[in-house]
Amino acid sequence: MVPFWVAFPAGICIASVVTIVGFGGGILWMPLLLMGLKIAPTSALLTSLLIQIAGTASGSFAYIHNKKADVRLALFLLAIGVPGLVLGAYIGHHLSLTHIGLIIGLISLGTALVFVSSNHRYGEEGDERVKLKAALRHGWIGCLTAVMCGMLTINIGEWLVPVMRKKMGLKMSNAVATCVLVTCGMSVLGAGSYFFMKARPSLSTIVWGVPGVLIGGQIGPLLATRIDERQLKDVFIFLLTLIGIHLVYRSCL
Repeated sequence: MVPFWVAFPAGICIASVVTIVGFGGGILWMPLLLMGLKIAPTSALLTSLLIQIAGTASGSFAYIHNKKADVRLALFLLAIGVPGLVLGAYIGHHLSLTHIGLIIGLISLGTALVFVSSNHRYGEEGDERVKLKAALRHGWIGCLTAVMCGMLTINIGEWLVPVMRKKMGLKMSNAVATCVLVTCGMSVLGAGSYFFMKARPSLSTIVWGVPGVLIGGQIGPLLATRIDERQLKDVFIFLLTLIGIHLVYRSCL
């Protein structure tokens, strides 16, 4: 079994990438918690959410301080996502380890495919804030993200960011910042749902993971406009593909 201190460097890396790309860290945390640290599924789900709260709260603070996040849009998506979060948490609470691994594996492969086919780049074209009318037309993406967050702690930022960018007209940097803020809020609501259902987190993992994500949550925004996005995407696609294949293979044994 992997020692718990591994959660510290993992937290730095995962939170840095999350705040740069704008996706939910659960897609990387869950395989580590389930396969590496051998944590029970329900405990792993709650632990993943609590760690993500720390990392995304750190990144959200940085983005709000820099006036990059559209706070009103984030609050709107959170408000319409509450029923989906509760439903997703209820489903996730009753899923077996095999089912969780299989679903996350398939989502990992699907996410890698989305990144391969996308050409989203950071740019200055677009708006810094979204009108509520535009947000209402595309509110369904918040509901879908909420269900996935509650069920598997996965926030589908790789789908949410393109919708914010192409459909709502946000600048790429503002879309990523807003997505990180949404991820933080959904993680808080999801964790509350699991606590209500008597789930208990892995405290040893949190003790090591939270300092890591706090550090990574500050590193990501600093690198967001400087890093080579193409290289980051290539590494991320490769990692997701390996995780997806491994999880699907283990689930089918």
